[in-house]
Amino acid sequence: MLMALLASGVVAGCGTGYSGTKANQVAQWASQYSVVSNDQLVVDDASAVKASVRAGKLKDVTSNCAGLAVDAGTAYGNLPTPDATLTDELNTAYEDFAGAGGQCAAAASLGSGKISAALVTIAAGLVSLKRATRLLAAEGVH
Repeated sequence: MLMALLASGVVAGCGTGYSGTKANQVAQWASQYSVVSNDQLVVDDASAVKASVRAGKLKDVTSNCAGLAVDAGTAYGNLPTPDATLTDELNTAYEDFAGAGGQCAAAASLGSGKISAALVTIAAGLVSLKRATRLLAAEGVH
């Protein structure tokens, strides 16, 4: 269901036109959708998941995982970007975060394989998000 919700968000971002160079278009898109702050929320959520796992607090883990899934879904809803490569990187990152968040939010114990699998997927999402952040920086978005 989450992916269906996320997929509907891609359509929402398609109708907006941007002008100027590719860098200008990316900057307009990033500003319109508060991309830098939304991405920071996702990074903060990922850090909170890892910290709550280290602290051994299942309720905090599942709550932080649910927050990660929601924030990743919000960010995903702002796709596509005016740049296909950037869209691909963000799409991968947001899908990783949403999937991992949903998976570990449903964990019944700290020893659950859902949590360990989610941590691996979160790490992969962070790698994709770092690549996307570099692409944004190359277009002047910080």
